[in-house]
Amino acid sequence: MFDALKTIKILVSDRRGITAMEYAVVAGAILAVALTAFNALGTKLTTTVGAVTL
Repeated sequence: MFDALKTIKILVSDRRGITAMEYAVVAGAILAVALTAFNALGTKLTTTVGAVTL
């Protein structure tokens, strides 16, 4: 029981996992912004190309 309690205390005090989670959140936010921008650009490009007549 004492070893399990000691292990839990070590895991709770370890901050490396929090840093990895922060990087994951930032990467997710960047991905969301990039997808939104690409979607808007694609829609505008489709409209522009569709308006061109030969």
